[in-house]
Amino acid sequence: MCHHIAYDIITEPDFDTGAAWLAGGFILAGLIWRQLQRSRDRERVDPPSRKGWTTPKVLIIFGSIIAVLGIGLMGWDTWRLKKAFRNGEARVVEGPIQSWSTERQRTARRDNYEYHTYESFYIGDSVWFGYRWEVGQGGFHNAGGELKLQNGMLARAHYLYADGADDPPRIVKLELTDGP
Repeated sequence: MCHHIAYDIITEPDFDTGAAWLAGGFILAGLIWRQLQRSRDRERVDPPSRKGWTTPKVLIIFGSIIAVLGIGLMGWDTWRLKKAFRNGEARVVEGPIQSWSTERQRTARRDNYEYHTYESFYIGDSVWFGYRWEVGQGGFHNAGGELKLQNGMLARAHYLYADGADDPPRIVKLELTDGP
């Protein structure tokens, strides 16, 4: 039986590059806007003082918040999982995938019909895994259903209880077999 690596957190980037581009875009827009304001203000006889909340300041602050949350927290979450995996703290479970299912879950928003896809399964009928496809967190979450998991498929998962014993463990390495 030959396992192939379907997911390995060590090879994953530390943060979402989309968040970095978005944060950088807001900050750059704020800086450019502010420079344009300054150049126009220099030409005026009586330039405005521009104290308080200005659009460039709001753009720069918003971009910085995106950077801290999207890059900083995501990077920290992935870093701590990688560190624990490298230190040998991960547990391993091996066996067939059982009780695999996907479920559409409605979000808490009442004004819009938005849904998330929740995927869950057991490996070897002993460890239960569950996650949302659309979530941005460290560890395996089968974004968009890239892997076609199914009942009976043999798998080996290295996992960590990163969020406490009450939450499903996070898969840091997933190996699947090609056949029985």
